[in-house]
This record gives sequence, structure tokens and C-alpha cells, in this order.
Amino acid sequence: MNTHPEKWYIPLTEENYNEVKSWWLKQVEKSGWGRTHLPHDVLVLSEHPWDFSHYWSGPTGFSVRFPDYQEITLEQFRQITNSTPIPMPKTIKISRQLLNEYYDAATAPQMEYLSEHFKLDGTTTEEAIRGLHAMACDRWKPRIKKNHPECFPEESKHFDFSNYVSHSCFNILKERFGHQLGMSNNFIRIRKNESNSETHKRFFYLDSDYNWELKMDGREFSDPVYVLIPTKKLS
Repeated sequence: MNTHPEKWYIPLTEENYNEVKSWWLKQVEKSGWGRTHLPHDVLVLSEHPWDFSHYWSGPTGFSVRFPDYQEITLEQFRQITNSTPIPMPKTIKISRQLLNEYYDAATAPQMEYLSEHFKLDGTTTEEAIRGLHAMACDRWKPRIKKNHPECFPEESKHFDFSNYVSHSCFNILKERFGHQLGMSNNFIRIRKNESNSETHKRFFYLDSDYNWELKMDGREFSDPVYVLIPTKKLS
């Protein structure tokens, strides 16, 4: 029968950091300890020997001061905590100059984030770049995206109306609103078109009972203004 020590510690490594930290953060939340920063060069403990709160310790002299704690392997950690392996994030390397620019412009929480997720030589992960982007102010968000386009997959330019389409077509205006305009209720709709994946559930369908004309109607803030003009079809 495989038994595990009641009191244990596991040294953090590049291989196990994300997996162990995921478990550690849950313990922090349970204990009510407010900090979420976990250094890379510490021992994560089953429980803290003094105050049962922050679950990590510096490695120097720990095993001598606390001989009742036993070191465990990553496999043992998984068995004890019922954790599952987390795929290693893709590692990238940015220039030290760029890292310095980020650090110089950072707020205190952002500095802590940079210290935790970026090595001094610029080694980091795509996930860390996206995390930095999420924390950044509006002035820095576009800079980070421009500096690291590979970390931000291109977003679709289309709108997705899937949640609003349950039949072959779907009115986008409230019931009777069309009649109030002197038109049919379904003069503008979202339409399914499964034969065309580029436009399926992404476009408006204009009722063929009317003629439609697209015209430019001056400019607004230097941008052109286009209007769509419906006219009645005369029999």
C-alpha cells in the first residue's frame, strides 16, 4: 500500500511551477491569506509549521529546522493533492530592453507580476504576455499587442449572431416596430445560410418587398456616413 507523509514539501521547478501554484492558490483562498505571489525558488508545504497560512518557505536550512517534513516528488504531489498535469505553456524570449520598458512604466502590482512571470534575460510565456496585456492601461494595451502579435491570435472581424437565430430567419426589431415605420415587421432579419460558412449567421437579410439603395450622406468626424434607403416597389 502506497503511503505518503502527512507533512511534506516540494521544491518549485520550471517543470512543476504552474501545477503546484494552481493547488497553492486554492489553499491561499481557503486560509484567507491575502497574498497570491509565489516565488520560483521556494518550497511549497503541506501546511506552514507556524501559522497554517501561506504554505511556502525558503529552502535554506528548512529540512534541518523541520526534520518532520519530508520532500516529495511531483508524482507524489499529484497523488496527494489529486491534481492533474498542466501542459507547459509555450516559452518565448523578449529583449531585455523591452522588458526594461515594461518595468519602467509599470505600477506596483504590474512590477510584481513582471518579477514573477519574466526572467531577467526576457524569458517568459505567451500566457504571461497576455496577462500583462490584461493588466495594462489603455495606452499600453495596443503597444503590447503590436510588440507581440504572435501572442494574440487574430480576432474575427465578423459579428456572430448565432444566439439570436433559431429559425431560417429572425427579426432583429421588436414586434410591430416595422408596422410603426410603415413597413413589414420582418423587413430586416438575421438569416441562416449553411451553404456559405463565411456569412452564415453573420449578416442581415433585407426583405425583397422593398428596393434598397446604399448612399453616402456626407461625413461625420471626417469619416464618411453611409445610409441605406428603402423605397416601395411599385406594381
